[in-house]
Amino acid sequence: MRIESATLHRVRIPFRGSFGHALSSRSHSDAVLVELRDDQGGVGWGEILPRAYVTGETIEGVLERSGPALARRLLGSELLDREAVLGWIRQTLPEVGRELATFGGFEVALLDLAGHRHGFSLASVLLADPTAEPGPALPPGVIIGFEVATPDLKKHCVALRFKGRTHVKVKVGRDDDPERLAMITRVFGPKVPLRLDANAAWSADEAVARLAALREIPIASIEQPVPADDLAGLRAIRERSGVPVMADESVCSLADAERLVAERAADIFNVRPGKHGGAIASLQIVECARAAGIGIHLGTLVGESGVLSRLAEVFGRCVPGFACLDGKGQNRFLLESDVLRASDEPAAASEGPAGLDAPGLGVEVDPQIVAQRRVGEPTRLLASGG
Repeated sequence: MRIESATLHRVRIPFRGSFGHALSSRSHSDAVLVELRDDQGGVGWGEILPRAYVTGETIEGVLERSGPALARRLLGSELLDREAVLGWIRQTLPEVGRELATFGGFEVALLDLAGHRHGFSLASVLLADPTAEPGPALPPGVIIGFEVATPDLKKHCVALRFKGRTHVKVKVGRDDDPERLAMITRVFGPKVPLRLDANAAWSADEAVARLAALREIPIASIEQPVPADDLAGLRAIRERSGVPVMADESVCSLADAERLVAERAADIFNVRPGKHGGAIASLQIVECARAAGIGIHLGTLVGESGVLSRLAEVFGRCVPGFACLDGKGQNRFLLESDVLRASDEPAAASEGPAGLDAPGLGVEVDPQIVAQRRVGEPTRLLASGG
């Protein structure tokens, strides 16, 4: 298999509603889809969701610099079997720095393309024991953000409870946090501890004070209460408040994870493949956490299409240790339209073992939908002599 071309498609897909937290609010997904083709006409797709406040990446940077640069490293490569593909990924990953979302998009596209060409599935890459059966599909973790107004919060939570939701994350960082959290607890009851997510809205002292004022609220963890680089603040919060601290924006690369371990700055890592650099990089984060006795939680990036959502679904079934998947199925309920072929959407949501046996990523992108949602002209790069 020789990689002949790489095409970057900027796509914009409106949300069915808005979504917001302390660092950002958005009403649409702005992503880059990676289309790789080989010398036999095969195609593989990946997705890049750059977040400036997470890895420092931007759409413009991906299209103008990091995407073309990574494409040039891959174009012309002769990857004759599965091990050659995985070798290229493992060799290149340590050299990409903070351009992790970009690398993840190319990695997923490569695994999708190579999986079809060489006859292996994404699940087979993720399973520690290739003979083992994947686990059951993870239950959804719901996220209650600021887009749910306080007067509407009770009704919203009642609907979630009737659906059987028991994994609840709540965005915090506003003055009416105590009122909102008390209302949520009254609906779900004290046996459903809440995961609070401050998205770096506080200082360490403010976080300790706010958590102390929430003694009547059952709290499972506080996610990213201070800016990503404030590891001393994270450590102080977990030591002074007694509330488990979940690192999110603070843990993107393996080097980040190792620093958090060394500084004793986190109890839990929020694993989101779209920010770590794809499947292999996310596995490295999980392995680091396990070795250090740190918990793991699985999440998604807001606005993921069925490409990245599929990666998260498969990851949660093949890598043990997760209780739920935040943002599960968001490509179906949040996006105005997905980029997958309609006939393949059930496969993207499949919870049966057969769905994980499909070669590559296991879903099919519809080029017509990509063209409809594309912003500007695609960036296409060819291998020399291609």
